[in-house]
Parts: sequence; C-alpha cells; structure tokens
Amino acid sequence: MAPLRSSILPSLLALVTASAPASAPAAPRQPEPRVANEAARNSSQDVAAPAPARATLQSTSWTRKDGAPANVFSMAQDGNGLLWFAATDGLYSFDGARFLPQRAVYGHPLHVQATTAVTAVGETISVGYQFGGISRFEHGAVRHYAGKDGPQGAIYHFIQLPDGSLWATGSRDLHRFDGEGWRLVTPADGLSEGLVMFHTVLPDGSMLVYAPDGIYQSARKAGSGGYTFTRVLDEPGVDGGDVWKDGQVLINSRAHGLRLFDPASGRLAPFALRNGGLPMHTYTVDHRGRLWVNTGDALQLLDEARRPLQQFMPANGFSGKTMTTALTDREGNLWFATENGVDRVREPRLATIALPTGLTGPPGVVAGDDGAVWVINFHHENAFRVPTFIVDADGTRRDTGIHRVSATHRQADGTLWFAGDGGLWRVRKGETTRVPLPGELAGRTVQAIAMGADGGLWLSVVGQGIHALRRGAWSAGGGHPELAMPTAISLSADRAGRIWLGYPDNRTAMLENGVVRQFDGKDGLAVGNTLAMVQGHDRFWIGGDRGLAWLDGRGFVGVGERGRGSFYGVSGIVERGNGGLWLRETSGLARLDAAALSTAADRRLPDVAAERFDHLDGHRGMPAQIRPLPSLVQATDGRLWYATSSSVGYIDPAAIPRNPRPPTVLIGAVRTDERAYPAGAALALPARVPRLEIDFTATALSMPERVRFRYRLVGQDGAWRDAGGPRQAVYTNLAPGTYTFEVIAANEDGVWSPRPASVALSIEAAFTQTLWFKLACALAAVVAVWLLHRWRLARVATRLHNDLKVRMLERERIARTLHDTFLQSVQSLVLRMHVLMHKLPDHSAVRAEAEEVLARAERVMDEGRDRVRQLRGPAVREGSLAQALTEAGREFAASVSTRFVAHVDGRAPELAPEVEDELFTIGREALANAFRHAAATKVALQLDYRGGMLRLAVVDDGRGIPRDILARGARAGHWGLPGMRERAHLAGAALEIDSTPRGTTIRVTMPIAAGTPVRDLHTA
Repeated sequence: MAPLRSSILPSLLALVTASAPASAPAAPRQPEPRVANEAARNSSQDVAAPAPARATLQSTSWTRKDGAPANVFSMAQDGNGLLWFAATDGLYSFDGARFLPQRAVYGHPLHVQATTAVTAVGETISVGYQFGGISRFEHGAVRHYAGKDGPQGAIYHFIQLPDGSLWATGSRDLHRFDGEGWRLVTPADGLSEGLVMFHTVLPDGSMLVYAPDGIYQSARKAGSGGYTFTRVLDEPGVDGGDVWKDGQVLINSRAHGLRLFDPASGRLAPFALRNGGLPMHTYTVDHRGRLWVNTGDALQLLDEARRPLQQFMPANGFSGKTMTTALTDREGNLWFATENGVDRVREPRLATIALPTGLTGPPGVVAGDDGAVWVINFHHENAFRVPTFIVDADGTRRDTGIHRVSATHRQADGTLWFAGDGGLWRVRKGETTRVPLPGELAGRTVQAIAMGADGGLWLSVVGQGIHALRRGAWSAGGGHPELAMPTAISLSADRAGRIWLGYPDNRTAMLENGVVRQFDGKDGLAVGNTLAMVQGHDRFWIGGDRGLAWLDGRGFVGVGERGRGSFYGVSGIVERGNGGLWLRETSGLARLDAAALSTAADRRLPDVAAERFDHLDGHRGMPAQIRPLPSLVQATDGRLWYATSSSVGYIDPAAIPRNPRPPTVLIGAVRTDERAYPAGAALALPARVPRLEIDFTATALSMPERVRFRYRLVGQDGAWRDAGGPRQAVYTNLAPGTYTFEVIAANEDGVWSPRPASVALSIEAAFTQTLWFKLACALAAVVAVWLLHRWRLARVATRLHNDLKVRMLERERIARTLHDTFLQSVQSLVLRMHVLMHKLPDHSAVRAEAEEVLARAERVMDEGRDRVRQLRGPAVREGSLAQALTEAGREFAASVSTRFVAHVDGRAPELAPEVEDELFTIGREALANAFRHAAATKVALQLDYRGGMLRLAVVDDGRGIPRDILARGARAGHWGLPGMRERAHLAGAALEIDSTPRGTTIRVTMPIAAGTPVRDLHTA
C-alpha cells in the first residue's frame, strides 16, 4: 500500500505536516492464508465453495485512551513484525497488544521528538524529523544525519525500491542514501527543483515522483550505480498517484481530478467515482487492488463499479474521519491512521451479508438449492415488511412472497417448508405451494417442523402442542394423546424413522413404532432446553442451552469442551461429510474435529478440543434461543450459514482463512526490584534478587488476543510453562547461578515460532552464598558437632563416673553389712559348732555329721568372704580387663594344683567402666567355677579383640556341668550362671556355655564400636 494521495494543494501540505504523512513500503505479499492451509486443515472431502456472497470487513480501533498515537504521519513494519508510528509527539511501537512511546531505539535516543517519517529495512530503523534530519538506528549503533550532513526541511516519506536503494522526500527536494550519507537529487540528475512530496513505485522497479512541473520517472544509470530522471508527463499540479491495474497509475490533480495514467505511453484516461459525488480528501489502493477513498466524514471501500461497498466512520467504531496514512502488514491486515488514533481492518473468518432495511428481529436461515440460502424474517416493524429473501451463491439477493416465517424445514430431497402468516408454504423445484392449516391452528405461531419417514408432516404449534398431517388428515399428537401437549421447542426425524421431540427442562421424547419413550436426566440427558436435534452419520445429536449430547442406543452421553466445560446455548448442529461437527452456541461457532469426536465416543471421554469462531472472527449478536430454529445450516455448496439477532453470515469450512506466519517473539525489559535491564547480551544481575520480572511479546497482529506463550528458565524450570494473560514471567528468590530464559509463541491458528527468543542472565552470589562461605559454615558445623560430641562424652563420662562411684559406695555398704552381720553370725555359729563337736565322742556318728556340717559352714564363709572381696573394690583397678582376669586366675590357681594359662590377641579397646566391670565379673565367676567345681587339670583364659569383636572365653578340661543343671540353667540354690547371663545382657554381650564330660567352655561375645580408642597393653 503506497502513501496516501491527496487532492489538497501540495503547498498546503507542505505547511501542514499532518496532511503529508509518510508510509513504509508494503511488506512482500504473502500467499492467501485460505489456500496455504486448506490441505492441512480440512479433509479431502471438503471442496471450497464458489465466490462467496458479499462480506464485511472487520475493524478495530485504538485511540489515546488505549495508548495509541494520534495524528500519525507515517507507519512502518520492521523485520520482527513490530509496527512503528511517526507522530507529532514522537515515535511509537506496537506489538499487537500495546502501544509504547519510544524515546530511544535500541537504547539510542532520538535526535528530536517531533517525528514525521519512519521506515524499516530488516531491523534497521530510519526516522525523519519535522525540522529536518534523519536518524538511522541499528543494534549497537546510531547515526544522525542533521544540519549540513542531512536533508533540510521536513521529511515526508521514505522510499525503498526493489533494488534496495533508499530515498527520502521532503520540503527540500528528493534525497538518496548512498551508504554514507544522503545525497540531494539535482537538475543534473534530470529532476527539476522544488517540492517533491509524493511518489509511486512501479511494478518494473522504477518510481514516479511528482514535481511541481510534472511527473518524472527514475532509471538506473548503467554501470555507475547512479540514477537519472525523465519527465513522463508535462503537467503541473499532479498531487500523487497509486498503482492501478495493468500497470496504470491512478493519479489526482485539483484541476482534473482522478485519471488513469500509463507511464509507458503517457496516455491519460478519465476515472470517475460513483460514490454520490462526495468530496475526496485522500485515497489509496490496497494490496488486493481495492480502492479506498476518504471523503472527509468516512473512509469508503469501493467495489469494482467504484460504488461504496463499506464505510468506516466514528459512528460505527472507526477512530476518526480523516485518513492520514495507511499500511499493509506482513499478515495482510490493513492499518489506517486518523486524526484520533489507529485502526486495523481485516477480513474476518465469519463473513456477513448486508441485510435489508427494516429487518429488525432475529432472522433465520434454511438451505436452498445450488448453494443458495433463504433468509426468513418473522418480525415486521411499522411500515417495514421485509419478506423472506434468497441469497444466491454469488451474492445476488432475490425477494420472495413469503412473509413472517417462524419455522422452516428442508427435506432430504430439497423440498422446503415454511410456516408463517397463518399457513404453510412448500417450495419444491422452484414452485411454491400454499398448504392451509386447520381452523384451530390458523393464526397460531409454528415453533418447529419435521417430516417423518412415512411422509407425515409434524408441527409444533405454540399453545397448541403437536399436530401431524398424515394422508391428508390432521391429528393432535399424531394420534398419541401423550404427545398432544405441551409444545415442543424442536422436532426431528432420525435415520431409523423415529420422531424426536425436544422440550424445556431437559426433557425429550421419541416416537418409535407407535410407542412413545421419554428421556430426562436419569437417562444421561443434561442439555437443558432442547434447541437442536440432528441425525449425523453415526450418531444422533441433541443440543440445548446447557450442553451437547449424543444417543448411544441406551441413553445419552454428554460432550463438553476441553478446558471450558459444557457448550452453552447450542441452537444449531451440523455434521459435515468428513464427520466433523459444527455447533452454534451463544458466543459463536465451534468446530469439533471428527477424529477427536470418534476417540471421545470410543473411550467415553467427557470432553473434546474445539476451535472457536467468536467476535474476534467477525461474529456479532446472539443466536435465537427459542425461534427461529435452527440457527445454523449447511448449504449445498458446503458453506455453513448462521443467523444472529443482528446479522446473517457464513463460513466455508473447506477454505477457512488461516495465518501461516509464525509470530516473532521478542524479549523486552528484564526487571528486578532495583532497576530495569534492556534485553540483549548476557545480563549480570546483582546478588540477592527477591523478584525477577521478564517482559516478552510476540508480533502476531491479526488476533493478538489468541496468541499463546510458553516459557522456561533453563537452570530453574524442568519443563515449559504455559503463560497466562500477562506477557510476563515472574520468578522469586532465585539462587545464584547462570540461567537462560526462553520463550516461544503460537498465533491464532496454532503456528508456533520455529525458535525461542532467549536471554542469558547470571545472578551473582552474595558472600553468604559463596562456596567458600558454605565450606566455612560446613567446617564450623563439623567443629561444633565435634565439640558437642566431646562435651557429650565428657558429660556421659562424668555421669558414668558418678554412677560408678555411687555403685561402689553401695557395694562397699553391702560388703560391710555382710561382713558385720552375716559373716560374723556364721563365724559365731562355726565357733559354737567347734565347741559342741569337742564335747562329742570321737568316733560317734553324730560327731561325724557335725564335722560335715562344720566343713560346709566354713565353705559358706569362704564364699561369703569372696563375695565381700568382690564388692569391696572395683573389678578392674588399673591396667586392662585382661590383666585383671589374669591376676584373678593366678590367685585361684595358687591354692590348687590346676595349671592356668592366659592368651590375649589384638589391642584392647577402652571400654566403658561399667561394661568392663560386668565382663570382669563374668570372667572371674567362670574362672572360680572352673577351679572349684570342674576338677580340671588346666584352665585357660582367652581374650580376642580382633575383627571388631571382643571374645572372652574360659576353657577347662574338667568333668563338665551336669546335664540337669544346664537344662535348668542353674544349680538349685545357686545364682552363678543366671548372674552371668544377666551381666552379659547388661553389657550388650552374648553368653554361650558349651559343656561335655571332657570339659567346659564359657564364651562371651560383644561387638566393639568403630572408632573406639585402644590401649597399648598386652598380656600373655
């Protein structure tokens, strides 16, 4: 789209900069989206319909309240897809979601704020200023061409020719950029002096410039790289021109108005508009060859006959009345700047037709023949009596004589039925026949119509219930009293010939072979008021104000939309030939894929994915929820037609316009609580970042509301995250380290960007977050644990020492008590026995018994003295357990003829005193028993500390312990063996006794904790 052409005098435009806006060269034309995506999006059964009926373009406006600039002079789109605007108050950018004022480009400030022109070559941005000069911005560099180094006066337009050359027009002639600076085009180049404001780039790569004395055409000098200009029209006052058809240029002048000019032949031809003689302020030709004219009050789109096809003005949502500049973006959207803001105009996916004046109520649609559709009108307001009319496939409209239609039906053979004005009309093969209603139904409103398999016609009449026409006779309820009342909202017949009746309150009835069956919630039905019933290829579908369901033979199975729940207000259902399902609901249309539906039915899944077509696609108004129904039908050419409270439109499922261009993802600022960082090279962030915000966007300009984002922070996130509404990622309390933030985006058709936008960042570590600090903390923790362990050991040792002391004191007290009481008493008894024994005859039997008793008493005294000796002192006073037991064994051996040996292997550990005492007591008891009771010739003591175990054994070669004692565990009245077992348990050891007639071995085994200190003592 070229710069706007104006009928205002160039001299006036030179004084009023706003009337001479700049425009960037149009982006390369992309293939039509509907063609590019047809094969990928539709089944091979879908064939695009012929030329559609007249469609309405959709506009969206942004004004100052939305952050948009006003009085824009120039627009451009850079290589990333961002739009740039040069306005009175400076430079702006737009990503489809928000406008941002730019005081700098790539971090470099503008030369001045008053901008008049902007262009983009890739990511290089050139800006022209109102008072002269041009700035050229690149990543990492900027150069200002101002004063004597740049063009003088206001810069109006930038021009980029197909050969890559860059030009600028302004109030001081034409300039060309030669790579180093801006060179003035002079009369030596063939161009006359004076104001050069407008230009036209021709299909052959040359350009026309409009000088005060005529039109000049550029040509490349052979071999020199320069350019020459030749005057091709010697006529002053030509304001500008735009490329028209067949290489001609549509030019304008105040003297002659619009004309067609052929640069090759110089021929001129008149060009008249048929828009009612309205004034023309500016005009432009878009990338589709359509002519746009600004009349001062509205922007008009003219058709092939140059008549107004559609008007854009403030009354219908356009931002202003005066068009100042225009642009076609790389997605095919048209952008217009006005005195109040910016507007986007695009072709919606849902096309609408122009409705006749007076059609105020909700219309209805029913498919006709040859791709035509009938549009019905039930409401007649005042003097407007809009009849039912036909819209042919080519958009031609034909009125009919049928009025006030409330219900329609199309039979399989193409016969149409209409109910209205108190009667029925049947249309078959172009012939219309009136079918009278019985007297009781005359003047009543018909709610729904259906045709049975037997040819019977079924009606649902408001206030009169169900009636059927069979073999020329009408009958209430079709002969079934239970169907006579109430009135059904919808009627349908399925493939099996059954009649279905849809009622309010989630109720449905089915008539099969004369039997009526009722369905409700207990049969799985959950659709609310039944608004639509359709026989599909394999399933019978029912839709209502609360959902969608299908019949599985026994009951109904509900189907919802994945992520959104139930479908609401389903008043129209169409199943396509490929099995895909289209629904008409309150927010627009929904498309359900055939494969997804089949999978959901097979697996009994509760929901499926749906593609929606709503207000963003051109949907306006609300579908009927009572009549006329259905609100969605399929024409014979495959197009789907729908009706709302304010529009009638269509969509061709075989040729849905798609956007094949993936969005370009951009990362904006990276912010912490302290400052913002521009995205670019690797960012080094300070230590301790409690909150990190990363702004991102994507340049998808057609439907930015449907752009989806996914992002991840490599080093933190394990998978991609789906972004919500804000185009921002937030992280809190990130640890020090190196990260890479990545983000991708998909446009409205799910086309994902091929590669993510990324920014590398690192977060410094605070001193307390460094490795050295952590190692120091770990070392301090180890030292603290060791000190705590030592303190604990000291506490335990002190406690054990105190416990041992108390224990020794208690043992000494018991020893004193035994000595002073028990032993003294026994000693007195022994002495008395000696006295009594001497009084007895020497050889008497009594004296012999007395001597035996006395010997026994002396042995008891010896055992008592041994026990007192054990209690009087610690088992191990000095040295080791081995030394103490060895000394005890030698003492026992000294009073008998039994030989004693001791063997110690390994290094003795430092055992706890109480443990060592228990082991000593066990060992000495075993030695005492061996020397006193075993009658052994040899007793051996064995101590082995190797292998992390303590093994203590006392071995003798005596007569062994009797079996009955081993079985009982002790000798009657003796507690030696039980005491040994108890002490072993207290010491955490295991006691084993192995005894035979050839000797006895008493063994104690106890594990030694790893790291237990050892003594340097060895006894053999």
